[in-house]
Amino acid sequence: DAQLKVAEKGRRVGLTWAEAADDVLIAASEGGSNAFYISATQDMAREYIEACAMWARSFHYAASQIGEGLYDDGEGRSIKTYEVNFPASGRRIVALSSRPTNLRGKQGVIVIDEAAFAPELAGLLKAAMAMLLWGDKVRIISTHDGAENPFNQLVQEVRAGKRGKATVHRIGFDDAVADGLFQRVCLRRGRPWSQ
Repeated sequence: DAQLKVAEKGRRVGLTWAEAADDVLIAASEGGSNAFYISATQDMAREYIEACAMWARSFHYAASQIGEGLYDDGEGRSIKTYEVNFPASGRRIVALSSRPTNLRGKQGVIVIDEAAFAPELAGLLKAAMAMLLWGDKVRIISTHDGAENPFNQLVQEVRAGKRGKATVHRIGFDDAVADGLFQRVCLRRGRPWSQ
């Protein structure tokens, strides 16, 4: 529940999928918030929005079909977005590209996925932290990309207590397997599970 939550993860452990579930619960609930997802690639954005739509169906929340749109970034460029709207709450989940200016004028939960690979992470973090002023949350998720990048520096700052009540969560591949990742893969693929 920390306002600033940082997650260092192994590859393909299902954290984006789980984050999509949490974001649906937030956006679909009365008094909830919009959620804005920022990823390194358009394919990741589409996969995340598809997971949000799947969770909305699983939770029996009325949601719009996945929508695609163009958003003017204020600098004369149009960016492609994906979104799911929740009519009952009036909230939405939007996947944007990883430009810091895309967060201007927005309010809601911010999710930056694969943050270590974002070309302008320092700018994204600065823009995202403004959401904390109004009580929303910021989630920074990534695998590592060496020690000398802004994501790893953020992890170290949080661990050193330099970011207030922020939290760091570590989900390694072995941890995910021990917690049932392979069983879930088998279930999704329709294959029998064995140790």
